Amino acid sequence: MVGGSGGVRGGGGGSADLHSAARSGDLAAVQSIVSSNPLAVNSRDKLSRTPLHLAAWAGQNEVVSYLCKNKADAGAAAVDDMAAIHFASQKGHLEVVRTLLSVGVSVKSITRKGLTPLHYAAQGSHFELVKYLVKKGANVRATTKAGKNPADVAGNAETQNFLEECEEQARKAKKSNEEKREEVKPVSCDVEGENKDLKRKDPEDGNVEEEKEETSSKAKKPKVALHHLQDTDDTEADQEEETEEPNIVTSTNPSQVST
Repeated sequence: MVGGSGGVRGGGGGSADLHSAARSGDLAAVQSIVSSNPLAVNSRDKLSRTPLHLAAWAGQNEVVSYLCKNKADAGAAAVDDMAAIHFASQKGHLEVVRTLLSVGVSVKSITRKGLTPLHYAAQGSHFELVKYLVKKGANVRATTKAGKNPADVAGNAETQNFLEECEEQARKAKKSNEEKREEVKPVSCDVEGENKDLKRKDPEDGNVEEEKEETSSKAKKPKVALHHLQDTDDTEADQEEETEEPNIVTSTNPSQVST
C-alpha cells in the first residue's frame, strides 16, 4: 500500500484516515494528511480504491479538485477498472464529472466490462448528467461486452428516448459522411485515370515523333541516292563543258580574242 501510515491527522492517522476524510468531504483533514504524507494521495484500500475514488463517489467536489491538484491519479482504476469518473457518473455527480474532465480524464473511459460514464449515468437515470456527457462527446452508440448501449440500460423513459434520438442522429451523421466520401472518391479516381492515360500517351507520342523522324530520314535518303544515279552521258557532258570553257581564252595574244 502506497503511503503507509505516515500521515497525521490530529494525534495520528494515515492513508485510512485520508480515505475516510475524502469520502466524508473533510477538506481540512484531507489537506493536513496530504501535506504530511504526499504519497498517501494515491494510496489504496482493500478494494483498490483511492481517496479520489471515494470522494468522486460521494460527490465531494472540493476534495476531488484538491486531490487532482496534488498529484492524485485521476485515471486510476479500481476493481473492474472503474475510475473516478465512473464512480461519479454512477451517482450522478455532474460537478465532479466536470472537474475530472477538466483535468484530462476521457469522457469515453471504459471499464473491464465495457461500461462508459454514459452507461452509468443512463442506468441511474441521471438525465442532466447524461445530456452533459453527450454534449462533451460521449459515444451514444458505445456497447458493453454484453452488447448493450447506453439507451439499452437507461433507467427511465425520458433518458432512453433522449439517447435513442441521439443515436439516430449519430447514425444519420455517419451515413451522410460516408455518402460525402463516396461522392469525392470518383473525382479522385477520374483524375488518377486521366493522369494514367496521359502517362500512357507520352510514350506513344514519343513513338510518333520517332516514326516521323524515321520517315523524314527515309525521304531524304533517295535524294542523295538520285544524285549518284545520274546517267553516265550526263556526267561526261558536264565534264566536257567544264574542260571546253577554259579553251576559249587559252590564247595569250589579246588580238586573237574576238570583241
